[in-house]
Amino acid sequence: MPHGKTLCSRLIAGGLLLMACFTACAQDARVARLGYAARLSDPLAQSAQQGVELAVEDANAQSLRSRDNWRFELLAQDDRSNANFAVNVARYFIKAGVAGVIGHWSSDSALAVAPLYEQANIPQINFTSTNSQLTAQGYTQIFRMVGGSDDVAATMADVALSSLQSKNLVVIGNASSYSRALSKAFLAQVVERSGLVVSSLFVSRNTADFNAVLKSAIEQNADLIVFSAQFTQAHDFLKSARRLGVKTRILMVGGASNVDFSAEDNGGLYVLEYDVPQENCARWKSFEQRFHARFGAPPSTYARYTYDAATMLAQAVRLTNSTDGQSIAAALRKMHFVGLGGDIEFDAAGKLLKPTYTLYHAQRAQWRVVRFYPAEAHPPVRCN
Repeated sequence: MPHGKTLCSRLIAGGLLLMACFTACAQDARVARLGYAARLSDPLAQSAQQGVELAVEDANAQSLRSRDNWRFELLAQDDRSNANFAVNVARYFIKAGVAGVIGHWSSDSALAVAPLYEQANIPQINFTSTNSQLTAQGYTQIFRMVGGSDDVAATMADVALSSLQSKNLVVIGNASSYSRALSKAFLAQVVERSGLVVSSLFVSRNTADFNAVLKSAIEQNADLIVFSAQFTQAHDFLKSARRLGVKTRILMVGGASNVDFSAEDNGGLYVLEYDVPQENCARWKSFEQRFHARFGAPPSTYARYTYDAATMLAQAVRLTNSTDGQSIAAALRKMHFVGLGGDIEFDAAGKLLKPTYTLYHAQRAQWRVVRFYPAEAHPPVRCN
C-alpha cells in the first residue's frame, strides 16, 4: 500500500483533524472543483458563497468517513452581475476544469454563459437566475433550484388577484432580462384570469430614482404595486415610496425576507419567496445553528439554495465516480434530493419540478407568513 494511504488510514483511526488527513492523502485524492459565480460585493451573495463553503466542508468530511478519495474545492469568482464579466468568469471555470458551476447571479449573466457551459459540458445550477428561457433552449447542462419566471408569474397572479384582491395593478420593472420576462409573464397571467388592464412602468437597471414611476402609479390609483426590478434597487425604490407617502400595497419577489425593510415599511409590504416556510423544515434549525457557528451570522435563503446545489453536485460526482460533465448532468436529472427547503427534482430540461412559494407580510419588523402556494398543497408540505 502506498505510504500516503497508510498514513491516512492511521490518521482516520486516530480521529485527527480532517486537514491533516487531506494533506497526507493529497497525492492520492481525486479533486473535483466547484465553481461559484455571483456579485461578490453583495452581502447576500457572500452569504450564498458561505452556503457553498459549508457544503464543500461537509462533502470533504463525508469523503473522509467513506474513504472514497474524493476531495472537493471551491473556486469563487465575482461576475459583478454583468454579462461581459460573466463570460470571462465562465472561460476561467472551463479552463480550470470545474465539475460544475453554482450561479450565475443574474439572468442576463446566466443567459450569456449558458452556451459556453453547454459546449464545455459543465453543469450549471442557477439559484437566482429565474428567466424561463434558460431552460427552454434545449440545453443539457442547465438546472434551476427555484421556479422559473413563468412559474413565479402564475403564483404572483394568484397573490395579486386572490390573496390581495387587487383590482388596479401597476408593475414597476427595469430593463433586465429577468424583469422583462417576469413582467411579461405576470401581465399575461393577470389578463388571462381577470381581463384587467395592467399598467407597466420601466426604469433603468441602475437607477436609484423611482419618483416618476411612483407618481404615475399614484395618479392611476393603483391598489397594488408589483416591483419586478432588480432586488439591488429595492431599498431606493422603497425609500422613494416612503418619501412620497405612498400607502399602496407593494409586492416584491424573492430575497426581500432576508432584508430588514422596517424603516421603509408602509404597512402594506409583501414578498413572495421561492420555498416553504422555514419552520416547516426540521433540518433548517440545525443548519442555521451550524452556519452561525461557522460564519458568525445567520444564513440567508440563498445560502440554503447554494448549500443544496453544492451538495447535489458532490453527490453526482460520487454517483458517477467522475468529473465528466455529461455524466454529472445525467445524474442530476435522475436525482431525488431531499434538501433544506424540501424535495428537489429536475425535469429533462433542468427545471425544478413542483416549485413552492410562500407569501410574507412585513409586520413590526418581522416577516409573517400569509399563505403557502400552490394552494392545493395544503397544509404546506414539510421537509425532513
